[in-house]
Amino acid sequence: MKKIVLASAALVLAMATGSVLAAGNSLHKGSMGLSIPVTGSDFVVEGKYLIDNNMAVLGGFGLAIHDADPNANRTDGTDVGLMGGVRKYFPMGEFAPFVGGRVDYRSTKGSTVSTFGIGAEAGAEYFLGKQFSVEGRAGFGYTSISNDAPLRDASTIGTTSFALSANFYF
Repeated sequence: MKKIVLASAALVLAMATGSVLAAGNSLHKGSMGLSIPVTGSDFVVEGKYLIDNNMAVLGGFGLAIHDADPNANRTDGTDVGLMGGVRKYFPMGEFAPFVGGRVDYRSTKGSTVSTFGIGAEAGAEYFLGKQFSVEGRAGFGYTSISNDAPLRDASTIGTTSFALSANFYF
């Protein structure tokens, strides 16, 4: 009898702990989120809106004003970034892998460099709470860089980005 009571208590405790830790996620139609980059030199803050359960449209804007830095090979200037895309989630509780596509445009005034990219992305979000997740993603696609300086234009096909970000849903 003690074994049955002990096993039952352990089972109830495990179920209660599991339901407390199972934060769920905010991936449902009508949810909105804000994604803040936490690694790399990315300065674009992204927003997302779920148009259907597990399908989101993405949009982003970034602005960075910087002084000249000879060590970083950078002149005075203003960086502006725009991003748009779409993403399909495959949620499994707190873990939500995704695939998607995005278009990026960045311009640096001062050195007059502009970058255009289009590509696919894959990654995952892990929900630490119902309205907070961490995300990792990698991108692959086409990037074109144009510069006013002669012979500095370039185009590449390959890995376009790796990023980690914190996501807030409301």
